[in-house]
Amino acid sequence: MFSKLLIGLLGPLLKALVGKVLDEFSDWLFERLREILRRRRTTNLDELEARAAQADERARRAGSADEAREQEAVARVWREVAEMFRRENEALKAELEDVRRGAGRRARQAVATLPIGQVVESVGKASEREEAGSPLRLDGPAAERE
Repeated sequence: MFSKLLIGLLGPLLKALVGKVLDEFSDWLFERLREILRRRRTTNLDELEARAAQADERARRAGSADEAREQEAVARVWREVAEMFRRENEALKAELEDVRRGAGRRARQAVATLPIGQVVESVGKASEREEAGSPLRLDGPAAERE
């Protein structure tokens, strides 16, 4: 009887606690991944824009019109690469957000199916046996690991 009361009280609390821990961990993990992407994007875009600016400067200082056109073309290519990189980064951010939402759904499903009732019931039975002087034995999935 005590174990049923314990299951009724602790089961939902334990599931809520595990769910909260999973949510906080996944939020932390995905925020770190976003930070890594943001840092890499900034570093790479800065480098690409610097190369385009260098090519623009070489075009301004060019000794001939052909050399200037060549350097302007190089600058355009660097800008195109930077724009491709921006689009790729946006796609990666969207994919990361999809993964985060999917992970959240899966975590909630996993928490909902946790056999907390079985575990608490097994512990309750074990403690009743212990009180009766029997050796401690677990039932259910926990017993398979003994």
